[in-house]
Amino acid sequence: MNTPPTLAPESSTPIAQACSALHAAYAKGWITHRDGNISVSDAAGDGFWISQSGVIKAQLNVAQMLHVPADRLVPGRAITAPAGASGEFALHQLLQALLPAGFNTVLHLHPTHIVAAMFANWDLRELSEQFPEVTRYTRVGRNVPPLAATSEELARACAASFAPPQSDMPHIVGLDRHGCVAIGHSPFDAFEHVERLEHVCQMVLASGARHTTTAQTVASGIKAAQAIQTA
Repeated sequence: MNTPPTLAPESSTPIAQACSALHAAYAKGWITHRDGNISVSDAAGDGFWISQSGVIKAQLNVAQMLHVPADRLVPGRAITAPAGASGEFALHQLLQALLPAGFNTVLHLHPTHIVAAMFANWDLRELSEQFPEVTRYTRVGRNVPPLAATSEELARACAASFAPPQSDMPHIVGLDRHGCVAIGHSPFDAFEHVERLEHVCQMVLASGARHTTTAQTVASGIKAAQAIQTA
């Protein structure tokens, strides 16, 4: 049996909490050693910190978080990633620019049952609405269609799902064939949104319930993403 990780205390810095959240994600099997990424806003208001590419996330430490200054936070416009930043830098950059007041974290993981539920054609927003223990605390957005990992298309489609017109921003969205992205008031808050949705996806899959919609392909995902961005 795996030993549960020791989480950084709530009083610790957001950067230490970010590292701790990825340690916990690895312990739960939601990422492999080098998967996943996280960013947290700079407490001084100068940009954000993001996990570096290629490091072992199960052992991520504060020194492996890269600072991105505020002048690189351009709402709605992806910019070139700084050397060493996570491959999903564009996703983090666009979402950090969208975060509402009081939020500081963007967390990207690959939880098994969340991905499996989307592969079984479930819309996670529709699925979650059947479970009050999710909807009481966590708003789930529409699925992001299957798009290439680390691509600007994925980053823009994800940002569009977090900022739908005439509704509250969701706390978490699923990335079809890929994983999920959650935002939070802290790394632990974002982590809880993932944990809550992962739990109900596990229950739905265990029940054997099936969804009847047609699965998307990568090609249809690209078309869907383009429609979202031009709507």
